[in-house]
Amino acid sequence: MTAWFTKPKGKAAPAPVPVDAETVENTLKAFIATKSKLVAVSDIHKDTKVFSSSLLDSLIFIELVLFIEKEFQIKLSRTTKVNMNSMDSIDQMIHAVLNCVKRRGDGQNEDHK
Repeated sequence: MTAWFTKPKGKAAPAPVPVDAETVENTLKAFIATKSKLVAVSDIHKDTKVFSSSLLDSLIFIELVLFIEKEFQIKLSRTTKVNMNSMDSIDQMIHAVLNCVKRRGDGQNEDHK
């Protein structure tokens, strides 16, 4: 009998998706524009402050972190300080994601699930 909370055996985790700065940027911009409703993707730039400008709030920050971790198959807290100040701009988010992906590629993030 398998409990509802256990992962089925035999299924391998999906292979990590190749990630580059442009892919991360476009993915984050789309997420932010969807959640904000105040701004279009074309209005979001790398230096746009999303939390300190109140474009997004703290609840969306949690959604954003979970989205990033799922989308790019990383664990942000293992490689960077994760808070609304350290991830306030698209550029900061890109840097955090690429840093995690690099560490994953170096074998330092293998136990991510």
